[in-house]
Amino acid sequence: MPEVKQDTLILQELVRRANLHTQRLRNIDEQIRSINSKIENIEQQKIKENKVINEKFSKVMEEIEGMNKSISDLKNEILKIQEKNKSFAKRSEVEELSKFVDLLSPMKHEFVTWKEFNREIKKLKNEISIQS
Repeated sequence: MPEVKQDTLILQELVRRANLHTQRLRNIDEQIRSINSKIENIEQQKIKENKVINEKFSKVMEEIEGMNKSISDLKNEILKIQEKNKSFAKRSEVEELSKFVDLLSPMKHEFVTWKEFNREIKKLKNEISIQS
């Protein structure tokens, strides 16, 4: 009988240890589930963040394309202005024309009316006739 009692004690100890190991396995399994849940949440957040980042990146790329188009348009306008600028007179040419206009300007020269002209002619004729 002491052998049966000893077998029972050994069996009880084995059962106790098995239960203890089972409990540990359950705890480990629960921790693994918790970790998996956290990982899934992190992955979902990461997917959402990537989606937002991709949308923002797309918007930035669209804005950059718009800026590139605007820059291209500005370049074309600058080229047109440069072409028009070639047809403008240079400063030296304008100054030269200004000098010619000043030379030919009627405002800077004295003119006489017909009456004044005729009066002066008569005076000259009188002077010539008096001198002769």
